[in-house]
Amino acid sequence: MDIDAIKGISLVDFLHHLGYEPTGRDSKGLWFYAPYRNERKPSFHVNPRKNVWFDFGSGAGGDIFTLAGELCNSTDFIRQAEYIAEKMRMPISQPYKPEPFIEQPTFEDVKISQLVSPALLRYLANRGIPADIAQRYCVQVDYKLHGKNYYAIGFENSAHGFELRYPNKNKIQTSSVKPILCSQFYI
Repeated sequence: MDIDAIKGISLVDFLHHLGYEPTGRDSKGLWFYAPYRNERKPSFHVNPRKNVWFDFGSGAGGDIFTLAGELCNSTDFIRQAEYIAEKMRMPISQPYKPEPFIEQPTFEDVKISQLVSPALLRYLANRGIPADIAQRYCVQVDYKLHGKNYYAIGFENSAHGFELRYPNKNKIQTSSVKPILCSQFYI
């Protein structure tokens, strides 16, 4: 079901497929009996040049989708498009439904230990955080990610996971919680 193809359908052709033929003509378009209600005198006007309609008996009007909505008694756009495609014998494909995201575990072989790595302690010292404070509030997290071994400074977050930071200044967050304050020092 191609929405652009449906937009291109002439309202006159659509009404013809529904079994309605014009009863008169004026300078701006064609007159029909309203296809969704009974009436004795035609009050349904179609402007073929603009491909719009207006029902002078009810005050409703619009394009092919609003007409389909009146006919199938639905305000749902997809239902209106399906109704038009069905009446015009167009192929109807199911709307795109993305596959649900399934989170795959990425961290493997996670080991939590005392912060002793010289590279990590040096990184913290360069940031102005003394080793004794870092070791009091932080841990060393060794882990495997996509088959490679890594290590990082970790501190527990409020979700009981760990926020990780390592010397190349990139940060891997295991939750959306912002990093916590280690005493007066930020990591």
